[in-house]
Amino acid sequence: MFDYESRNANDGKLWLKIKALEKRIDKLGAIGCKGFDWIEWDSLIEDKAALVAQLSIHKDIVKKVVLLYD
Repeated sequence: MFDYESRNANDGKLWLKIKALEKRIDKLGAIGCKGFDWIEWDSLIEDKAALVAQLSIHKDIVKKVVLLYD
């Protein structure tokens, strides 16, 4: 069900938002096809990346890296 590891309810909510963005990205069609909207695609990809970065697994990774350099 999850493409990303879900550790809590917040991850579940983020997953739903990510899936909604992925559907919008898929509706744009194949990259490079006639009429493909690169600006919309880029915006959606940035939004998806921002949501994925908020998942608890990624926050834990960032905490570990910060501890290495403190």
